[in-house]
Amino acid sequence: MKKSTKKILKGDQRGAATILLSFFVMSILLMIALAAASIMIYQIRMSREASQSVPAFYAADAAAEKCLYQLRKLPPNSGDDCTKNNKTIQINLNNGAVGFAEVKGANTLQAWGIFGSTRRNLELTW
Repeated sequence: MKKSTKKILKGDQRGAATILLSFFVMSILLMIALAAASIMIYQIRMSREASQSVPAFYAADAAAEKCLYQLRKLPPNSGDDCTKNNKTIQINLNNGAVGFAEVKGANTLQAWGIFGSTRRNLELTW
C-alpha cells in the first residue's frame, strides 16, 4: 500500500496561510483603489481646466473686439491704445478674467485671455 504524500496543515500553519492570503487580497484591492483615485484626480483637473477655458476665451475675444473697434474708429497712430503698432491693451472682466490684445503687422491682431491658470489665444487677420 502506498503512503499518501499529501501534507495536512496544522492549526498554526492554517492561520499563517490565511493571513498571507488576506494580505495579498488586500494589496490587490489597495492597488485598484489607488488606480481609481488617480484616474478621478486626473478627470477633476481636466474638468477644472475646461471650465476655466471659456472665460479665458471670452476675455481674449473682448480684448480683440475692443482693439478692432479702436482700429476702425480712431485715426491711425492717435496714441490711444491699439492704434499704435506693438501697443498692448488690457481689459479686465468682472469674473476675474483678463484679456490682452495688440496689433501685429498691417492686417493681423493677436489677443489672449487668462483666467485662473488657463490661457487662450486668438489671432485675427483681415
